[in-house]
Amino acid sequence: MSSTDLEPQLPLVVAVVGPTCSGKSSLAITIAQKLGGEVVASDSRTIYKYMNIGTAKPSLVEQGGIRHHMLDIIEPDGTYTASQYKREAGQVLSNLIAENKIPVICGGTGFYVRALLEGLRMPEVEPQEELRAELAKVAEEHGIEHLREILRQLDPISAEKIGVNDRFRLIRAIEVSRVLNVPFSQAASREPVPYNVVWIGLTANRRELLKERIIERIDVQLENGLLNEVQSIYAKYGATQALTNTVAYSELIQHIDGHLTLEEARDQIIKHSTALARRQLIWFRANAKTKWFAIDDDVESEIIDGSLREISAQSR
Repeated sequence: MSSTDLEPQLPLVVAVVGPTCSGKSSLAITIAQKLGGEVVASDSRTIYKYMNIGTAKPSLVEQGGIRHHMLDIIEPDGTYTASQYKREAGQVLSNLIAENKIPVICGGTGFYVRALLEGLRMPEVEPQEELRAELAKVAEEHGIEHLREILRQLDPISAEKIGVNDRFRLIRAIEVSRVLNVPFSQAASREPVPYNVVWIGLTANRRELLKERIIERIDVQLENGLLNEVQSIYAKYGATQALTNTVAYSELIQHIDGHLTLEEARDQIIKHSTALARRQLIWFRANAKTKWFAIDDDVESEIIDGSLREISAQSR
């Protein structure tokens, strides 16, 4: 067989995934530094401007001189879908590959990562503003769980998968299911993935470790002015979907409105962040291609070395 008969090698893309507080950002930045790459965020909350402390958005110092993409995309009163992310992040990947730079995807939003790197093709359904307003009113009057019951009638699979406080995704799933007249979970299709993706996952063998890290992060965020950040955004934009559907912001808004003490809000943030970490692990563990590293078994240098070996082995 001649060299012209060989299939062209797909461009390398590295994905660093895992639950909140597992150290994804730090590892992704180090990998990008070692390989001459750039980081592409895959997080449905760091795309929002001004939501910095509560989303643990890496500061310029923390970015370590590595350019980051898909941060600070829209205002906190805007909406952003997985199909938008796939289109815009996909263009970033194309640009980086054309520049011979290795994209390092980093984030905990499984739906975004799956859309971008697993060939999940999202349905192009325009926002149905009247329906959204109607469903938002239902949530205000009867609670978010009433939305879940509506979705359960249309799509029980999505109803079980969507997070406890994620009103936007519940509304979007109902919206797509009604417009297309098929369950949201069946509306997406698959297409070939034009990349050689090396999946690196971070996890914790000891269940309590992530909770300990979550508590530590929340306390540091509060010390660093998280409440002031939430107050500022809330005063300017009101109770937007981005705020009310985001852990830490939602609970602190309830504190600002007088429904929770600060201590009660902190406890709720810990509870909801721990539940989020659990859902993230379940989502990412479904990908059998992921090479997992346990943050409580391996020291940081061993995780970095192991990740680089894995990338080298899969990119030959």
